[in-house]
Amino acid sequence: MRFAEALSDTFRHSHIAAARLRPGKWRSGSWRHRLIAVFLAAGLVGSPDGGLVGMARAETLIVYGSDRFPPISHLEEGKPEGIFPRILQRLQAETGDTYDIRLVPWARVIRMASAGEGAAANISWNSERAERFDYSVPLYVSDVVLVVRKGHEFPFESLPDLKGKLIGLGLGSSYGDAVDEAIAKGVFAVDRDADQQSRMLKLLAGRVDAVFVGSGREGVRYMLEAEPELKGRIDQFAILPKAVRSDPLHIVYLKSAGKKAAIERLNKAFLRLKARGTFNDIMIRP
Repeated sequence: MRFAEALSDTFRHSHIAAARLRPGKWRSGSWRHRLIAVFLAAGLVGSPDGGLVGMARAETLIVYGSDRFPPISHLEEGKPEGIFPRILQRLQAETGDTYDIRLVPWARVIRMASAGEGAAANISWNSERAERFDYSVPLYVSDVVLVVRKGHEFPFESLPDLKGKLIGLGLGSSYGDAVDEAIAKGVFAVDRDADQQSRMLKLLAGRVDAVFVGSGREGVRYMLEAEPELKGRIDQFAILPKAVRSDPLHIVYLKSAGKKAAIERLNKAFLRLKARGTFNDIMIRP
């Protein structure tokens, strides 16, 4: 039902209800209570931000994220942990939606989102993805850093400095149009696999020259300490001083999934809570 029709219908029924009241009752405050009840039933009571509660129905929404992307998202004793799950958990009360967070390997995150099976979390923007997906506002900004073997550092200020090098990347990963274009033009070669630990072991073995890590300096530390094969070898790695880029991370839905209303609820709620400082305690600067 359109808003104008709902409003007309609401007033018609409220008028009938009021006419049945005794004159004294109509002039008293009780008619107001009945009218408010009618508005509540019709879902036409205004929300604090000027919206209309009830006009957009809250949903249970499946959100896929990486299971090995600390501190942004990872599994801890089989349960979702990290910055993105905490942001979504705090947004639930504000949006009215329930977020069913499922952390899986990144290639599967992309596959499920591309099939319209749910949202993809902590995902970068690029023009190819923007043609297929509806994006939320950025929920977190992370640094993409270059990890190398200690003693094999090299000067890095911009992507052309990677000319002739082999860089380890994750399957399905993108760090924005500039990086994608540099790869397409052959500025540097890439070696992709599904496992972050595997990439770091390749780096130590000299099979790649550097590895991109999209979760920043803190993410490198979390990752190395969490992997048994790497924990004792942290001092064999170095992070180059200059980040590849600062990477805004979003939630996306396939355009054909028809989730623009859910994204709009999330956007408004996130911006309100961010303005109140609700996320300050979980926003780690990478």
